[in-house]
Amino acid sequence: MGPGARQDDSELVSAVVAGRSDAFDLLVDRYHGRIYGVIHRMVGDREKAMDLTQETFLKAWKGLAGFGGQSSFYTWLYRIARNAVMSQGRYESARPKIRVSLDESDGSGDDTPRRIDPEDKGDLPTDSLLAEEQKLLVTSAIEDLPSEFREIIVLRDMEDCSYEEIAELLDIPIGTVRSRLHRARMELKERLKKVLDPAG
Repeated sequence: MGPGARQDDSELVSAVVAGRSDAFDLLVDRYHGRIYGVIHRMVGDREKAMDLTQETFLKAWKGLAGFGGQSSFYTWLYRIARNAVMSQGRYESARPKIRVSLDESDGSGDDTPRRIDPEDKGDLPTDSLLAEEQKLLVTSAIEDLPSEFREIIVLRDMEDCSYEEIAELLDIPIGTVRSRLHRARMELKERLKKVLDPAG
């Protein structure tokens, strides 16, 4: 790979604006997996996620001259992706089919599972069935969360974003990130308590 691969984002953006389309290819290579992973967790459908990822980069290509550098390139790109998902109610319309990734690839090319539920260590078929049923219940509880709660759980608990990164991505204060994440987790805990321990 050429020396351009070591350029930082702002240098690549300047190169694209100056007419070097290959520089945009480097930006796509750098962020495609991460953007796809976030979108997929939000909409829960691979084909839709692929379409929205393509739409995100197309909009970024067309609007790159307007990137002022006030935020990082990824933050700017994430906001384009978020707007693409939110437009025409696609975020909410995806909820019946949402599959928030409990045990699938993060879209980065690394197929190592990333889980938020306890790993199933049972050897009996009945144990596996129960674990799978619990995973489905957890998934259902997450998909029923309000979109702002679902998004912040995806960013923090699945994408491992820091509070500072989330604050920048969502353009909200860190205090709001903490309070929203706390409410999201409490809401999820309450929903899981009802479905996993209805007698409790």
